[in-house]
Amino acid sequence: MKSSDAARILTAAAVVFFGSARAGADDGDTADPLAAVRARGSIEIAVYADFPPYSSGASAATAEGIDVDIARAIAQKLGLPLKLRLISAGESVSDDLRNHLWKGHYMGYGVADVMLHVGYDGEFARREKNVLLFEPYFHDTVALAYRPDRIKNVESPIALTEHKIAVEGDTISDHLMSSAYGGALRNSAVREQSLEEAVGAFKAGEVDGVMGPEGELQGLLAAHNMTGVAFHQQQPVGQMRTSWDIGVAVKDEGATTLKDAVAAIVDTLKADGSMKKMFAAHGVTYLDASSVVAGKRLARDAN
Repeated sequence: MKSSDAARILTAAAVVFFGSARAGADDGDTADPLAAVRARGSIEIAVYADFPPYSSGASAATAEGIDVDIARAIAQKLGLPLKLRLISAGESVSDDLRNHLWKGHYMGYGVADVMLHVGYDGEFARREKNVLLFEPYFHDTVALAYRPDRIKNVESPIALTEHKIAVEGDTISDHLMSSAYGGALRNSAVREQSLEEAVGAFKAGEVDGVMGPEGELQGLLAAHNMTGVAFHQQQPVGQMRTSWDIGVAVKDEGATTLKDAVAAIVDTLKADGSMKKMFAAHGVTYLDASSVVAGKRLARDAN
């Protein structure tokens, strides 16, 4: 799927703030959403399609990935069958929340109970009035994956002018290579249709490095059985945002019973090491978002 590096979590690829606000939820709605889910007899959880290593597969029945594993764990701990909804990324995360969580798509399909891999930002959370965004469970950063024997200096971005770096076109990484540092790296960028193709060019030795979200890169490189690759996290340049938290969303229905139950489960998965194991199973180093407070420094889980 053609997308921004963070299209599934960021409304615009290179700016600090997220998309526009939506109309407020009905303050009078105090139904018990968890009770409604239990009465229906299953829980529907939305994850992004064609998004390895987080979620991918031809159908919900064959889907696999980190977010799929998390969805299954949530359903299992609630004691409910899982109905997995594979969704395509829209123009913005606000569109995705509207179409799949609180209003429904104009083509039909209804809405899910929970949505995973939603970009968490305090400002965005306050502006999205129809949903509750909570429980950041991962932190991702744009990074350069490279072989140390091919690129000796990664501390100075200008040193990359001597190398070819693959990126997915029209992404944060592409913007960094194209316009940051006065455009000095513009001629070093090799634009591919997808991050998977960019990793393929790197594996084939056609480029010296590949830039993209570190979690996606780690998962794709692991799927290709590539070893000996180092990572260098990219720092923000101007208003270009290069890191973000990833969390959970539910429809704001007044009562928070479903939100509270899911939050408790995610907390347990983090505390007992299950979350870290889920990421490791797909070749990704787990980075726990240290706080739900937007902008707070985040720490790598070094254990």
